[in-house]
Amino acid sequence: MFSRVARPLLGAVAVADGVNTLLHPKPKIDSTAPLVANAPVNPALVVQAGAAVKIAAGLLMALGRAPRLAATLLAAELIPATVADQPFSSAASPGERKARQENFLANCGQLGGMLLAISAPAPKRRRKRRRS
Repeated sequence: MFSRVARPLLGAVAVADGVNTLLHPKPKIDSTAPLVANAPVNPALVVQAGAAVKIAAGLLMALGRAPRLAATLLAAELIPATVADQPFSSAASPGERKARQENFLANCGQLGGMLLAISAPAPKRRRKRRRS
């Protein structure tokens, strides 16, 4: 019963984050560029692909279609995004460092929800009774 509420909530967070990233990609591109500096990849393309994954998998999760696959994709995208977005050592002020820590902990909570969704047992399907 809780999964009927939890999955749309997890999906909504992912879709909102993906749409926000597509609308305002500059901060994500700036934080991703150092991580892909040695790879022959455009950081803007990496950010756009990550946003597309978040939107698609978030919609799947919210609709309850392939929730384990959607949660796996979201978790796989969330880990590198968290590493790129939360460099605590480069925070300019204590307030910025605290905000980054709060974002990091929120992402850890979201990852925990994804792991629960991945490991949740498949719902039992009810068999239709045949009339004889």
